[in-house]
Amino acid sequence: MKRGLFLLTAFALMFSAPLFAQSSAAGEARINIVKYSDYQCPACKYYVPIEKQLKEEYGDEISITTKHFPLSMHEFAQVAARAAEAARVQGKYQEMHDMIFGGQEQWARGNAETMFLGYARELDLDVEKFRNDMNSAEMQRIVMADKREGLELDVNSTPTFYVNGIKVERNPRTAAEFKTIIEDIVN
Repeated sequence: MKRGLFLLTAFALMFSAPLFAQSSAAGEARINIVKYSDYQCPACKYYVPIEKQLKEEYGDEISITTKHFPLSMHEFAQVAARAAEAARVQGKYQEMHDMIFGGQEQWARGNAETMFLGYARELDLDVEKFRNDMNSAEMQRIVMADKREGLELDVNSTPTFYVNGIKVERNPRTAAEFKTIIEDIVN
């Protein structure tokens, strides 16, 4: 049985190598979580505080990488993902990520791009560079590469989590439940 589990884990890791491509810390951490996410998805927003709690509890042992998976039903999910990537160019990805999720209810009703420009100002980014990057083909390519990767892994909803390359089939409702899943996979 252990050999079968080992082979299954090895297979999952071998075919999920792209899951770790965007995070340099992923190779160093004992626990690597990849989340396929949509910034306009309320369920994805729900997990932001849970992720923060996991980071606090596990410290350097955990790496959480967000991959873009904008759903077609969410009108502003694409521009939100491009805004996060444009902020990454100026070293403020996590701050923009948190602001986008924090303001989800407002920008999801419309005027999203203008709100993201306001967030860029609040973060003291070069706003013109941010605007150009947010609307660039390069940012669109990054977002769509993540989405294609997710589709290849049979991601069909958000959020979808992978822990050390193994897909979490049923999303946990609490940080404690998430921690149990992590420990079951890692140990």
